[in-house]
Amino acid sequence: MTNIPIRVDRGFEREFPGASALATEACANLVHTASTLLDELNRHRASVTDLSPTAAQALAVLDGAGEALPSSVIASRLLVTTASMTSLLDTLERRGFVERRSHPGDRRKILVELTPSGSAVVEKMLPVIHGAQRRAMEGLDQDQRETLVDLLALVQRHLEDIRGQELPRPRPRRRRARR
Repeated sequence: MTNIPIRVDRGFEREFPGASALATEACANLVHTASTLLDELNRHRASVTDLSPTAAQALAVLDGAGEALPSSVIASRLLVTTASMTSLLDTLERRGFVERRSHPGDRRKILVELTPSGSAVVEKMLPVIHGAQRRAMEGLDQDQRETLVDLLALVQRHLEDIRGQELPRPRPRRRRARR
């Protein structure tokens, strides 16, 4: 089992001038936690459907919208390219989970609609996913969950603020002496 939390060596900042041991530990633990959580959610999703995580999310997006959506809207909500979305929708349509139809106001656009079969998958899948999410957070009390959400929001806002900014100039690594 991995040591929890993930820590770096004591000489980390000496070896990597300009680095922050605590920032590296925070990032490593955040990524590890996200990966572990996604693995657990995918394990639960797979108990209900053989759809890929992205395909299952696409059905959930359509279900949540409560109406047909343009594929570009689904793609933006899933953070995937429109080319990836086209391939995904081909698969979902072939399996009978979605239907494409012409947009009534713009013939150049196509709307994607959830079918009854797709809706049935979502009806079975979402309670399982929500239960897995609840279980994953059982180790935190209500206040700790709120604090976690607030802290993650701070990180998200800061990442938005620095997006596109010039990258800092790295300092050369100092190799540790061989023992």
